[in-house]
Amino acid sequence: MDDNELDKLFGIEGEEAEEEIAKAEPAKTDSESSAADKKEEKNGKPEKSEEPEKQEKTEEPDKAEEDVTVEEAEEEPEPKEVVGIEEYPEPKPKKRELPKIELPEIHIPRAGVLAIALVSLVVLIVCLIAFLPAFRLRTVQIEGNIVLTDEEILEMAGLEYDKHLMSGVSGNLWDVLCLNYGNTEKQIMATNPYVEDITITIKLPSTVYIEVKERSKIAYIKTPDGYAALDRNGLVLELESGEDAEDVRPLICGMQLDSINLGSTVEIKNRSDYDKAIIVLGAILAADNASVGGSYSMFANTKEVRILPSGYVFLTIYSPSQNLIQIKLSDTEGINEDMEWLLYAINANAFDNVTGDGALDMTGDEYIYDEY
Repeated sequence: MDDNELDKLFGIEGEEAEEEIAKAEPAKTDSESSAADKKEEKNGKPEKSEEPEKQEKTEEPDKAEEDVTVEEAEEEPEPKEVVGIEEYPEPKPKKRELPKIELPEIHIPRAGVLAIALVSLVVLIVCLIAFLPAFRLRTVQIEGNIVLTDEEILEMAGLEYDKHLMSGVSGNLWDVLCLNYGNTEKQIMATNPYVEDITITIKLPSTVYIEVKERSKIAYIKTPDGYAALDRNGLVLELESGEDAEDVRPLICGMQLDSINLGSTVEIKNRSDYDKAIIVLGAILAADNASVGGSYSMFANTKEVRILPSGYVFLTIYSPSQNLIQIKLSDTEGINEDMEWLLYAINANAFDNVTGDGALDMTGDEYIYDEY
């Protein structure tokens, strides 16, 4: 619907209609104009003028007029800034502050911190000991054993390849700190009389060091059931049954036994006679160790030692030609020099021309040999 039609509709034509419309519209104040201009500047687009309320909603404006109106609106100059009018910013929403929650302060005393650090260190050490390969057995070093074999010692100690090294650490506090097998050492010494002392120590990585001190078998004595091997203090090292005494040497004869048990000191009625016999055998060992000539061992060839009630000592040995020589001694006084002379005479072939068994009297100033 064009302007003419609108004029006809409301009964107003031409200039009169425009005057009437101008009178009907209220004049805009300066403030309203500036506010409208600012609103347009803010939005970036001019506001569309509102059509009269009397215009019918069902009628659409001509498309050509609408395009013209938009172009004219775009070509309109930008509104000038009005000086003297303050622009009030829109109020911003206030931030809601949450109430502050004060947590209680935790004070850990210095002793507590040290305790925590110590516990952590202990846990770390335990984990390292439990899982590191360095604590698994790979090597065993054994020293000092003569009678006992390495296999026997390993079996007594309970050591096996790839076993954890710490599994045998025991004993008192010192043993634990030194990584010793204290309880194992005591058990071995209690069950094997040959072991006088033993030390089992861990040496990282993967090594156990065993040092053994053995007792020396110095003589045998006759028992009701066979023979007993003794050390110089009378401790029973072995018990052998049977009557065969061919390889039982040296044998101390004439001992009166009260009791005898493996690993214990033998109880002998004539203990002084046993002590004399031990002195004689000790002198024979000393002579063997001091000798520098020949391969003959007088101790290994000593068959028996007998102490008579009169105090005389009878010593029976095998010569290098395996003849028996019975030696008579007055006492143990000067026994070391006597045994050194006897060994020297044997190594000097003094008995090589002897064709049978005989006796050597060393009780006087001159030594006399008689062949049987």
